[in-house]
Amino acid sequence: MLPLRRRHESTSTRTSKTKSNKPKLPIELWIQILHEAQYDDLLPRYRWLRRYSLVCRAWRPHAQELLFAHVSLRGSNHCQSFQRAILSARDPAHGEKLRTSVRTLSITMDHQDIYADVLRLCPNVRELHVCMYHASFRTESLTALGAALPRTVKALRVRTYHYTALFQLLTLFPHIEYLEVDCSTVPARMPDPLPLPPPRWRLRELRYANLHRGAHGFIEWALSGAGKGSRETLEALRVHCPSFNPSVLPSLGVSRLRSLTIPRVSTGDDLSVLTHIEEVWMIAPRNPGPTFIPLPSSVRHLALHPLEEGGDYAGVMSDLSAYYMRSGGNLEVLTYHRRYDEDDESVDDIRMLHDFCAENNVEFRLMDPPYGYYAGERVPFEPLTECPRLLSYSARRRMGPEKLAAIVRIPRRRPTFTQKIARTAKKAFENAIPAVGRP
Repeated sequence: MLPLRRRHESTSTRTSKTKSNKPKLPIELWIQILHEAQYDDLLPRYRWLRRYSLVCRAWRPHAQELLFAHVSLRGSNHCQSFQRAILSARDPAHGEKLRTSVRTLSITMDHQDIYADVLRLCPNVRELHVCMYHASFRTESLTALGAALPRTVKALRVRTYHYTALFQLLTLFPHIEYLEVDCSTVPARMPDPLPLPPPRWRLRELRYANLHRGAHGFIEWALSGAGKGSRETLEALRVHCPSFNPSVLPSLGVSRLRSLTIPRVSTGDDLSVLTHIEEVWMIAPRNPGPTFIPLPSSVRHLALHPLEEGGDYAGVMSDLSAYYMRSGGNLEVLTYHRRYDEDDESVDDIRMLHDFCAENNVEFRLMDPPYGYYAGERVPFEPLTECPRLLSYSARRRMGPEKLAAIVRIPRRRPTFTQKIARTAKKAFENAIPAVGRP
């Protein structure tokens, strides 16, 4: 038997040899793993990235670059802190590396000059998310902001509380390709006509939300411009406006449109000229229910948000089946965005959609989004290469086959009195405060 010290030395030697024999992954592969592992439900998690940066010296610079890829600044105080942190870095080369790593900048903005200073520090920004509470920009502040904007900005997301500030800001972005505007919080009516010249941009995707007023005037202006403007380049249009009439789309001349998001399609709508449409989202298919017959036969992906509880599901399925037969069976994927709770009284809508897809060899995807979501909130600003768009591995909202199979087998059950009260209160709250997009 070996002495204790010698046996300890032998164990240590074997352990070190075992460790040394383990294969080491190249740092480039670790960087790619970190890039994918930073997301949870398609959003970067800064707490994880901070932990990654503390693992070892080799990981630290790469994790910090990922940490600075998405920067969120809420007001002038945050902007000043960000500016001081970058300019006072102990290693100027490291500070330079971090500020050039910013790709997405989310900022709550007013008319102060500090925002132009922050934009100058971020020369590689691709996406700019802006929330504006102020009524308008001062002339000198707007000029400084326009001079500081990097030409790398291709996507702009704006939430505004006043139309004047919105119109001033949009004139600074002649080269963007992706635009999202949320005017749901503006109490006034949008001017008609808009006090703006035709835009110079050529958009690939336009998203517009206004839960209280019409959307046609702004959409028509956003697609105008020299020649055909954005009409011949637009691939995706998302309209979150209850009063929007999809029958106006042919008159807008969006002949190359491939993805369309609208509240619903009604019987009187005519979308037959949109022959390139591959994807249709109906985000409010209730009161009244949706119809599918007016959809062009080229649709490959159909996405539905919750149908009316207790509605005419049989009629919806009959209309969907008739469209499927008329279109020649081109539909490949049906996605249903619907929150599922363990105490749901009925899952008839899920079951009927699931059975339709199973009978017609259509892929059925059930998405269970978290409370307070809004339609399309995780759809990235990227070129539309295929429909449906690929989701990140971290999209934990999609239900797996085992859970889906368990749901469709659930028998109808009567709710308790407490469940009825809770469900009624939840519906009243959701109707009083509609969920809208945040920049």
